[in-house]
Order: sequence, then structure tokens, then C-alpha cells
Amino acid sequence: MRSIEIVSFSRALDRSAFSCGKPDLDGWLKTQAGQQERSDNTRTFVAVDGELGVIGYYATTTYRLDLDDAAAMHGVAKRVYPVPAVLLARLAVDVRCQDEGVGRQLLVHALEGIAQASEHVGFEVVVVHAIDADAVTFYARYGFMRFASRQLHLFMTTKALRASFGETT
Repeated sequence: MRSIEIVSFSRALDRSAFSCGKPDLDGWLKTQAGQQERSDNTRTFVAVDGELGVIGYYATTTYRLDLDDAAAMHGVAKRVYPVPAVLLARLAVDVRCQDEGVGRQLLVHALEGIAQASEHVGFEVVVVHAIDADAVTFYARYGFMRFASRQLHLFMTTKALRASFGETT
């Protein structure tokens, strides 16, 4: 597994060489991450390798599943109220470092932070909108389940998240 440091986003970090092979994810890190941070819309963390620079990132934000999404999550009739959630909005690894465990390290870092946040803020689920079927497979490997009617949307309950880190509260 590659040795990396995961740090909070900083505009000072050179992101120009980053390329994960998905133009939307590359472009967001290079042109929108700073603006989203300054607006308090997301929190972004980057994986930094001493030699290669920024080799991965993830971003989180608050989220709310509307009633139709809540029904799709559970595959049941509509709920009476929206579901509070955290969205793992983006996660990407540079093509130079894919299949070296960087994605796993980023995901664990994200989920640990979200689990800690759950001690101070109430939400029922963590949601991801996978970019493609490969991403679905990646997230499913770590306990995320597909929404009943949206194949690229996955979720993990807060209870399952806490259990994965040995927390029982």
C-alpha cells in the first residue's frame, strides 16, 4: 500500500497534474474545489504523495434524501419526512496510483470523519452517487448498499457506519 498523507484541501496544493481518467472529477478538483470550500458547501481532503503530489481526493457535504429517494433507498412506500444524510460527493484517485490502496485509504478516512461527525450531528445515512459500475463495485466492497431503484446510488446507514468502527452509540 502506498504511503500517503491525507490533508485538508488548500489552494496552495498543486493539483494541475491530477488525472483520474474521469474529466468531471478532474475538473472539479482543479476548478471548483476551492470555491466550494470557501462557500462552505463541501469539505475536501486530498491524498498527497511526497514525489507525485496530489494523487487523490474526496469531498463531503450535507444532504437530504427527498421522499422519493427515501422510498428508493428502502424499496418501500414513501416516508413521511425527508431523510437527513451526508453525501460522499466525490472520491477519485490519480491514474498513476490506481490499484495501490489509495482509494481505500481515502474512503476509510472519509468514513472515520463522518462517524465522528455523527456524534454531534444527526443523520440517518451516508450516500454516494457512483460515477459508474466500477465505482459501485468499489463502494459495495465496503458495505454500501444500492438504492432499490437507482443502480448508481448507494447508501450505508449511520448505525452500520458506527458498527464498522466498533462504535455502539
